[in-house]
Amino acid sequence: MNKTSLLQLQAIQAAKNGNWELALTKNNELISKNPSDIGALNRSAIAYLQLGKTKDATAMLEQVLEIDKSNQIAKKHLANIKDKKKAKKPSFSSEQFIEEPGVTKIVELHRLANKSVLQDLDVGQNCSLIPKNRYISVETADSEYIGALPEDLSYRLTKLIKRGNIYECFIHSANEKECLLYIKEVVRSKKNEYINSFPLNRTSVAAINDVDERFLLEENIPVSIINTDEDTEKSIDDIESNEEDETN
Repeated sequence: MNKTSLLQLQAIQAAKNGNWELALTKNNELISKNPSDIGALNRSAIAYLQLGKTKDATAMLEQVLEIDKSNQIAKKHLANIKDKKKAKKPSFSSEQFIEEPGVTKIVELHRLANKSVLQDLDVGQNCSLIPKNRYISVETADSEYIGALPEDLSYRLTKLIKRGNIYECFIHSANEKECLLYIKEVVRSKKNEYINSFPLNRTSVAAINDVDERFLLEENIPVSIINTDEDTEKSIDDIESNEEDETN
């Protein structure tokens, strides 16, 4: 691991531990090496906000926008500063957003709520999956509608939930135009023992590191991989057909 990567990991770990002074030091070291390091600039801004240094945070965020005018992270934090919103402690934990093929999935929501709802969402915020007639609704802890899972995934997860599976989900990223959701299977029922919640293929197993700056500005988060030798997936309909045959 080179020195830059090590500094990134140290900066991220310091933030996870709530050590904002150390996080700021490590990110500023990265900035001194590369003044255009947007990730380090954004992380430094967040550290400044957590330390109550709004002016320094504003300067960092404005520097980001000089480099990347469309940077959503900087825009959102500057808007919060302008509206005098108190900086929230990042809700990311090391247990969230760890990729496990067949067990977790990052999904783009459909049928989105209005902009005001989406803009108030926080990365890492816990949500609920509420099965409806034709889709699964995604809602906040206060039962506020956010969006819906795609129809094919709604169909699959609704069946798995009815057969005993339990899921938890978190906001992966959100802006006024889109919302990505991280879904994790936390309980697999006996009935679903041989069914992965999210179908596997060789490409998805090989390319599971989908962690990026949207995860509370985190980078290089450890990825947990479950190895599998199965080349074919058993579908829910296949399992249900076998169960019907056994009962006849």
